[in-house]
Amino acid sequence: MKFRRGTAMLTAVASALIMTGCSSEEAKTNENGDTVITIGRQTAPNSKLPEGDSYSNNAYTRLIQERLGIELESAFEAHGEDYDRQVSLAIASGELPDTMIVGSRDELEELVNNDLVEDLTEVFEEHADDFLKDIYDSFDGIQLEAATFDDRLMAIPSTSDDFGPNLVWLRQDWLDELGIELDKDGNRSITLDELKETAIAFQENDLANTGKAVGLPLAFWLSSPNHGGTAYTGTAIMNAFGAYPKSYLQDENGQMFYGSNTPAMKEALTLLKDWQDEGFMDPQFGTRTYDDIHAMMVNGETGIAFGPWHMPDWGLVQAKQNDPNAEFVPYALENANGDGGVNAVANRGTGQYIVVRKGFSEPEKIMEMINLIYGEVANSEDIEAEFPEIYDYAKVDVDGTVRPWNVVFLKAYSEIDDAVEASKAAVGETSIEDISNFFIKENAEKIKQYLDSPEETDPVDWTRYASRYLAVNNVMGGIREQGRLNEVKPPRFDSIKANERNGAQVGKLEEETFIKFITGEEPLENFDNYVETWNSQGGTAILEEMQEVVDQRADN
Repeated sequence: MKFRRGTAMLTAVASALIMTGCSSEEAKTNENGDTVITIGRQTAPNSKLPEGDSYSNNAYTRLIQERLGIELESAFEAHGEDYDRQVSLAIASGELPDTMIVGSRDELEELVNNDLVEDLTEVFEEHADDFLKDIYDSFDGIQLEAATFDDRLMAIPSTSDDFGPNLVWLRQDWLDELGIELDKDGNRSITLDELKETAIAFQENDLANTGKAVGLPLAFWLSSPNHGGTAYTGTAIMNAFGAYPKSYLQDENGQMFYGSNTPAMKEALTLLKDWQDEGFMDPQFGTRTYDDIHAMMVNGETGIAFGPWHMPDWGLVQAKQNDPNAEFVPYALENANGDGGVNAVANRGTGQYIVVRKGFSEPEKIMEMINLIYGEVANSEDIEAEFPEIYDYAKVDVDGTVRPWNVVFLKAYSEIDDAVEASKAAVGETSIEDISNFFIKENAEKIKQYLDSPEETDPVDWTRYASRYLAVNNVMGGIREQGRLNEVKPPRFDSIKANERNGAQVGKLEEETFIKFITGEEPLENFDNYVETWNSQGGTAILEEMQEVVDQRADN
């Protein structure tokens, strides 16, 4: 599961860091002589672990102990926002586990600036297998650049499945029950008007009989600059107006601007304000947490969920398990101007970061685990024979959080290629037996099973059909083939000092002000005043420093 945002406490607690555990010491060992490594574990509500297995004792931990002589010991285990809080507490105290993942470069930068994490330059150069180096090469090394400070690699970055437009997932079973037909032209997208009509119908009819149906709930932070973090946000609605929130972009003249502060964003906020006034948006907008909205989706209080293509894998599946009749189908959202296009931000590259505590004496063991789990296991040509326990996990789709770190290491656009390969085989265009990769073959088999007998398919197997076949192959693939996808590409920046000083402040200003605009606490006529305040509180300094960077690149 993706992190929604950086750990909010980092800046506030930086001055209170207790610099403990920063000198090198011998790694702990157990009674068998195995190295004991403490780890911060990100969990899932339904990991599908077999009975008797746990996050601290499962197929992956047993393989690691058997092959590498490493015992993994959980320093903490937590899900979603609780994991973010545990990371914040670890950083605030200076008492980090030996390894954990952080979800943003801002978090990584705080750790580096406060000398809390190990330099992994030599560890990577000497111990990383070629599979990982080839993956980074497929992205032209942008992940390694993002994890590098003063020419030193300070984390092992994962790759990101951050591609395509943000999608709106709708309860197709409810649409069918109400006789609502969407996407009549078959272009795999819907209009804002269709979204509105669907939200009103879902709220008025309360098909799950909850007594508290909500047409359209949105998270209070309202938007996200990265594809994976867009669950339950209004990012797609804003994109439909040509607004790209929380993204720093260049205009046609090469000038930097902030995507949340444009006239297009004012138009999007005006629409959301109108929808709030009409009563089908969540009356508690502004206070709902991610977990609140997720529970509403699972319990049937809402049948609309914005999110990325992989949302069935970790989110929508829980609604399917709660109600086997729940059938979520993805659509892209067409532009508000009626041209039929679909807007998105192409912000692929870096996902999360694996960090190692400063002072941990055997950081090469972290690399050995990555090589084993994400290289040798993932690329096995006969996983059933070589790693039978993990093969059994794959057959029942045990969640990826049971691996040491819940991250991915995949080549650029490989997930699109893999989804297309699995989908073609599932519908008989190619042979499933000819697929060499076990995981792609598994996807193909599960997609085919759903297509052949949907009523007999396990909810977790349904996720492969929904994410790979419907979202990636059909919706994203169809939009690309039709030439209707407009992807803007933000320039990449390693470190912007003005953003370090002012980013949190202007970010808070944006979120708080946009809530007020939508709820009516502040009139939208004040949008220009908000932009001026954003500029004066540090936004202008951020843009000016970014402009210097892009101008220098252009000169070179």
